[in-house]
Amino acid sequence: MLSLWLINAMASDTNQTSRLSLAQQIGWAAGTHGTSTMIGVLITIMLSYLTTVLGIEAAIAGAIIFASRLYDLVIDPLMGHVSDRTVSKLGRRRVYLLWGALASFVTFVLLFNVPDIADATLRVVYVAVLLFLFNTAYTVFNIPYLAMPAEMTESYHERTLLMSYRVIFFTTASLLIFLGTAALTKQFGVQTGYNLFGWLIGGGMAISMLVAFASSAKAPRTDRTEDVKVPLSSQIRLVFGNRPFTIYLGVKLLQLTAQASSNAALLFFGAYVIKNQQAMLIAFGSFFPVGTFLAIPAWVWLGKRIGKRNSFMLAAVIYSAVMLTWLLAGEGEPIWSLGLRLTLLGAAVSGVLVAGFAILPDTIEYDRRRTGINREGVYAGLYSTMEKMAAAFGPLIFGAYLSSAGFLSSQGGEVVAQPDAAVSAIYIGMAVIPAIASLLSAALLSFYDLSEEKLKATGPRN
Repeated sequence: MLSLWLINAMASDTNQTSRLSLAQQIGWAAGTHGTSTMIGVLITIMLSYLTTVLGIEAAIAGAIIFASRLYDLVIDPLMGHVSDRTVSKLGRRRVYLLWGALASFVTFVLLFNVPDIADATLRVVYVAVLLFLFNTAYTVFNIPYLAMPAEMTESYHERTLLMSYRVIFFTTASLLIFLGTAALTKQFGVQTGYNLFGWLIGGGMAISMLVAFASSAKAPRTDRTEDVKVPLSSQIRLVFGNRPFTIYLGVKLLQLTAQASSNAALLFFGAYVIKNQQAMLIAFGSFFPVGTFLAIPAWVWLGKRIGKRNSFMLAAVIYSAVMLTWLLAGEGEPIWSLGLRLTLLGAAVSGVLVAGFAILPDTIEYDRRRTGINREGVYAGLYSTMEKMAAAFGPLIFGAYLSSAGFLSSQGGEVVAQPDAAVSAIYIGMAVIPAIASLLSAALLSFYDLSEEKLKATGPRN
């Protein structure tokens, strides 16, 4: 793949201090295809699927998505704590990658193969239970997975390289979600198309997660710290004493809220603004990955020249500007205009992700250098809690806003005429909310000051 070659060419000096082979780097990063498929389905498809296929009212659908994540406030840090203290022949993390991958596949298939339940209340309860199980499976895999980079390499710039591969697999997940939804629903109809989506996209998701499990078998790792026994509640308080991490958490919360809002509005925008949902899905699945793949090497290079923070801020500002252009979109927009916007959006998102992914392990190492405690799992748990809350917060706000604007739900994928207020709400969810949240994230990031020099000066890596 051209993008892989360019990334390695631009980061050739990074590879001189690499602790990981190329196969390990790419293999581990492949797990991002699985986690991004799960989170992408939640923030992009789930609200539309629940309201236009299962016939659940928009506000209720947004609420059950949000409610299914509330217990993550407990389970994510707890999973991180458990992961930190696990003793296993497979290591502290990898054992959970295996079980999490299998559980994720099962719950994914069940979510898109909901039986025909006549009673509306029972249907809501059934879907809510599945969403709780879906979130649990995601947590079991994702928390240990996110904790691994801080252990796998101590190179400040190799982390950027490693995370750039994650962005590639984030993009493949987006591509398959959009193109898969469009192709399957067009070929087999809405209901059967989503049933097959669960099996096919879920199968690819599970395979990528198992590849991450297998390829990380010989990667460097840190075992349990036996002589340090700090209660989880105390560890969380200490974590929030880590100023770079706290700022980073706020930045990512704003950025992920921006993306969650636009993704939740995407299918509605295609159906009720562009008035061709399948064309919107195909365009997004075609042009967005092109922009992402082409821009990744440039963001890796730029991150080394101006720093991760500055490249993140630049990408966030570009993202905000591109999102505002959705206000100019409408029915009959030429394909070149739609394609240009989506290509630029892909380029901006790749910058946000490359720098954003790479900063997290830096903040974790900063904590370890300050305290001497290996608690990567607790950090990963808190980050994942924020990530999933942002993913649920977008559909919650957007669903409630749609309902208040008079949006009319339907079953079987039927597109019904909507009041002008509902269409205006779709514009705001797609363009205005994301643009404002992204600009705020760039402003907050200006207070982040954890450079490579400051990290090395903090203390020895244990």
